[in-house]
Amino acid sequence: MVNVNNLSIKFNETQILEDISFSVKNGEIVTLLGQSGCGKTSILRTIAGLQREHEGNICIGDVCVSSKDVYKQDREVGYIFQDYALFPHLDVEENISFALDKLSSKDRNKRVNELLEQFDITIHRKKQIHQLSGGQQQRVAIARAMANKPKILLLDEPFANLDSQLRYKTKMWLKNLIKKYDLSAILVTHDKKEALSISDKIGIIHNKKLLQFDTTKEIYNNPKKFYIANFLSDINILDVEVLKKININTNKDEVATIKVELTKLTNKENSLKLQLIDSSFCGDYYEVLVSLENNNKNMIHLNLLDLSILEKEIYLDIEARNIKVLKKS
Repeated sequence: MVNVNNLSIKFNETQILEDISFSVKNGEIVTLLGQSGCGKTSILRTIAGLQREHEGNICIGDVCVSSKDVYKQDREVGYIFQDYALFPHLDVEENISFALDKLSSKDRNKRVNELLEQFDITIHRKKQIHQLSGGQQQRVAIARAMANKPKILLLDEPFANLDSQLRYKTKMWLKNLIKKYDLSAILVTHDKKEALSISDKIGIIHNKKLLQFDTTKEIYNNPKKFYIANFLSDINILDVEVLKKININTNKDEVATIKVELTKLTNKENSLKLQLIDSSFCGDYYEVLVSLENNNKNMIHLNLLDLSILEKEIYLDIEARNIKVLKKS
């Protein structure tokens, strides 16, 4: 288990993160999600002991490994860097072997052979790194990170350099690996779909703070703030005219939202008559843009499987229970 308590980081006089706290259980995948530059990687580096200057503390199991106090403590951490950080002058088995310098030559060779077989890269053992595909390089990086049998796996944008098809396969393979070995895994990304599909829990970081930390389903279905809803989902913002007609009130610090997937059209007449602004073919669905009749200031997006409903007059069909009134900040 990993516990991060009241973690704050600053570089010179610039505050990067403030009062970050979360925990990760064994066998659990936690994703830290946020825009590029929000400090996600700094959290990983601090847990790994690479970022020494910080406030707060980090505990692995029952041992506090806060960098200032116990920098030399063996953290039992495997770190997978975004660019894999493989040594170009070493071949595959030499890259993996590099992490095993404390073992005897015999034990080191035995462990390398185990890892080559486990990660299905035995046939590449003598290849130079530039001779490997992106997916193969990633497997070498993961094998090296797993060489010393860590309890914690830290992953920095691990799928960023893979194409979409390989990304999906690798994501599922890595998820199964983490569960099989009962690791505590912390992944950072700015990709919301990636985070939702692989994580047990998600933490949203914005403006130096951890805005919400919860299970994947809870944070998706019940975001605490507008920023979180807007970051995780495709949403519509409902303007005052729409809200008045469905008897929902907001104050100046709130915004009323509804997910695009829960925004529907109907041909049955009601007070929310719409006009069609645009429709676009997107392969297996159409993206449709509408607004209230004679008011195109507030655009509303919908996804339709076919456009037949547009052949007649259209009205907005939303349920009040699907509308979330959220704090702006």
